[in-house]
Amino acid sequence: MPTDVSHGVPPQTEELQISLAAHSALPYLFLGSGLSRRYLGLPDWEALLRRFADEIGEDFDYHLASASNDLPAAATSVALKFHPHWWRDSAYESQKMAYKAHVKDEDGGLKVAIATYIQDHEDLVPGRPGVDDKDLSDEIDRLRNAVVDGVITTNYDSLTDQLFPGFPAYVGQDELLLSDAQFIAETYKIHGSADQPLSLVVTQGDYERFSRRNHYLAAKLLTIFAEHPVVFVGYSLNDDYVGEILDNIATAVGPDRIDELGHRIYFVEWNSNPAFVPVIEQASLVRGGARLPITRIETNTLGWIWDAMSQLERPFPAAVLRQLRKHVFDLVTHPDPSQTREVVRAIPIDAADAGDVRVVFGVGSFTEKDLEDLSTISGRTLTRGDIEHDVLGLRKRPLDAENVLLYGIPMGIRPSATSFLPVYKYLAEAGRVDTDGVVNYEGLTDIVRSLAEREINVVARSRARFTREVSGELVTPRQIADSSYALYFKLDCLTLIENPDLDELATVLREIYAMPDLGGNVSQFRRALCHFDRLKSGRTPG
Repeated sequence: MPTDVSHGVPPQTEELQISLAAHSALPYLFLGSGLSRRYLGLPDWEALLRRFADEIGEDFDYHLASASNDLPAAATSVALKFHPHWWRDSAYESQKMAYKAHVKDEDGGLKVAIATYIQDHEDLVPGRPGVDDKDLSDEIDRLRNAVVDGVITTNYDSLTDQLFPGFPAYVGQDELLLSDAQFIAETYKIHGSADQPLSLVVTQGDYERFSRRNHYLAAKLLTIFAEHPVVFVGYSLNDDYVGEILDNIATAVGPDRIDELGHRIYFVEWNSNPAFVPVIEQASLVRGGARLPITRIETNTLGWIWDAMSQLERPFPAAVLRQLRKHVFDLVTHPDPSQTREVVRAIPIDAADAGDVRVVFGVGSFTEKDLEDLSTISGRTLTRGDIEHDVLGLRKRPLDAENVLLYGIPMGIRPSATSFLPVYKYLAEAGRVDTDGVVNYEGLTDIVRSLAEREINVVARSRARFTREVSGELVTPRQIADSSYALYFKLDCLTLIENPDLDELATVLREIYAMPDLGGNVSQFRRALCHFDRLKSGRTPG
């Protein structure tokens, strides 16, 4: 079958796109170490173990042979040898100082060392194959555009977070099993994450604990496999772990529905020959005592596969669907007995052609008057009061940070650049503030930047009076609130005191916010609230 050399896209792209589109739901990606090797140059699990065995002068092949070629057992053996080196060798001093309070067994040192190594090599920056190699860089760009409902991965690195930054990540079995995961627009790092070193599944004990609970995980994953096509990339068909997962899921489904399950599974295998023509074929695996049909894909390149996924259609953005689903989940699982209904606000649709789309979404009992009032519900109905209640902790359900920044502030509130409106809570919650305090304003309107960067200046008269009468005398928010000063001056003082207790400051601001005569002092209150918002988010006052 010829390849379309002019675009580097084989004709199998359309075949795969049609096959995936035939399902009633969008696909999930199930990503293994092959993808991290391809784009980040990271070693697989065995190569990682070899690297750290070599680092302490141990022959990994000896450990592997002593473990009868059982990699988890060999990992345990290496971890035992690594343990004293990690605690005593000055090369690991910074790791030890950061994690020694959390390392409670002989596996921990190796896990921290592995996690640190991955953190140092996981970013898509120059020096990585996915950046330096033009073809792989092109694949990365295509993968970012893949239309998928979620990602499952056994990799420890942050590649999936970089490719799908809007997908919240659940780390390890516990977070997936015990969380309120919505199974849409989410990433599940089921073998742990490098940013939580002790979550890594590395040694024999880790795998035994994982395996004992694997049927619970399989039950969770069955929700995905029962509704979505699942595309495995970066694994071998002979991978023991993938086999165990499929065994558990096939057993849970039962023989009567195993054919239905199998037709949802796509398995991509890499061929090292650059001239290899991609193959899409039907194959089968024996799982759970029955033959499991799968779609097998063999290829040397992955760009055409990502292209097929990018052509799939989604009625609404994944983040919108997840937010609606989570809102309903919270409403059903944590109902307010005093409420007979809950209005779920329409979340703005960000598609370019969504101007004529109207979505009405409600849960609970509605009167005829409620139905008449539905015409007032809009995706741009966020108010300044909503923000103030949220920052003060008065809302039962917090606002979605990214929606506040992208739509609520510029389209709902529409503040002027000279307004005082808290934004750092949402910048931080949206992951837009890095560890150095640098804010990522990409995709946001100028008004958000103006609000974030506006200086909080108290008038010179109040500042001088504070220095003269208050500084050193009244040092806590409560002392200022209980003083006999006028309300406007109390609010200015709350903005000027150094290192206040933030919980106490929040309490005082809530009390003032409830005052019926706040109106004449609203400007000072909003300034004080912005000051609190910046302190709460770790910003330097200014």
